[in-house]
Amino acid sequence: CTDNLWSDQSLETDPDLPPGWRKICDSLGTYYWHVPTGTTQWQHPARTTSPGGHTEADGEETLQGRHSAKDRPIPSPMASLSRRHSLSWHGDDFQHSAEPGSKCFAVRSLGWVEIPEEDLAPGKSSIAVNNCIQQLSNSKGQSSAENQGEGQDLVMILKKDTMSLVDPLDRSLIHRQPILNIRVWGVGCNNGRDRDFAFVASDKDTCVLKCHVFHCNVPAKGIAKALHEMCSKV
Repeated sequence: CTDNLWSDQSLETDPDLPPGWRKICDSLGTYYWHVPTGTTQWQHPARTTSPGGHTEADGEETLQGRHSAKDRPIPSPMASLSRRHSLSWHGDDFQHSAEPGSKCFAVRSLGWVEIPEEDLAPGKSSIAVNNCIQQLSNSKGQSSAENQGEGQDLVMILKKDTMSLVDPLDRSLIHRQPILNIRVWGVGCNNGRDRDFAFVASDKDTCVLKCHVFHCNVPAKGIAKALHEMCSKV
């Protein structure tokens, strides 16, 4: 068995498992991972049928704080996110397996737009960020060269001085953003946009300022508050 929870060698197929479940073998022993939700449990999941006719699994004991996701480098962060269908997973399940002290938020990328430096001047940045949120929120589902990365479900992990965006299916690292390099962040304030969150940072490859926008499964002020708390400790 390998000590890397998310390596291919640690994931084993089991013909007796219900759909969506994978068998994992590492230094802790053998346990089971439900890919869509991120839940892990010791018991072999049994096939049961829910009232709606969907296959579910018995057993609720989860592994908490045992492992963290392993980073995987990507050639072009946030510029080539693949479009996916909606996933039936919850940020709370991911939080259970995250490292102590980190905070996890289930988000959906709405894409990014380029933003000029002058829009980040004092008194103008909040308006500029809100305009970006409205622009990308109103263009959901529309293909655009500037609206790259739209439509992917992600987990946003805040830990120490870093924001990480992780794929909830295989827990691969999509993007890592040093918090000190974030120029500004904000929460939507118009027409029920309180679950939309955005941050502006310079692209490390092109030095272009980009405003990245996300729709959250909880009020986005929770992310803003967590970022404020982290900045006060840096």
